[in-house]
Amino acid sequence: MSEEVREININDFVPQVHYELIPIKNLVSNQDYQRNLSIKHVEKAAANFDLCQINPVKVSRRDGVNYVFNGQHTIEIIALVSGSRETPVWCMIYDDLEYEREADIFANQMKYTKAFSPYEIFMANIEAVNDKQLIINSLVESYDLVVSSKTSPGCVCAVATLESIFDKYGFHTLDRTLRLLIGAWEGAPKSFSANMLNRTARLIHCFGDDLKDKKNLE
Repeated sequence: MSEEVREININDFVPQVHYELIPIKNLVSNQDYQRNLSIKHVEKAAANFDLCQINPVKVSRRDGVNYVFNGQHTIEIIALVSGSRETPVWCMIYDDLEYEREADIFANQMKYTKAFSPYEIFMANIEAVNDKQLIINSLVESYDLVVSSKTSPGCVCAVATLESIFDKYGFHTLDRTLRLLIGAWEGAPKSFSANMLNRTARLIHCFGDDLKDKKNLE
């Protein structure tokens, strides 16, 4: 019995959209399913604006109105950075979507998206030659440890905690934190957990030079 070959129409996998540059002032994002606008997020993203991080805005064109259903914060970030709502943004236009379909797409757009792990982001920043991650990585390696995604001897997998300590307390506190943990537990995996790293860093921050790295046993 011969195997039946199903003919595949590649158009079934290509969204029926077109792209346009549309001024921000001509975009509407007041639908009930939209999130409340986070001014804090907009201001933070604007302060760290990178044009290459801007994605096309998804727009449903109904009755001649351009309703944004993905990209509400994007347009506000660009408006803030450019200083004008006349600034155009690239939009992916869906024609004649029903309101309920828009809301459904909005609600489920991230449902099957796999988020990056802190380790994956850290290693990508290493490849991008970004200073903070290079400094942290060099510090960890100076103790014959490695930044890793797995818990094993000589590995530090609490990557987000390493970055948090560096940001909050600085290089020297992170350095001393690693040194104290290694001195006490000799690289045992559990000694580099997020809790251990955080609590040791806070102890160092609170007591500073009053905290002695070695106990006088005499």
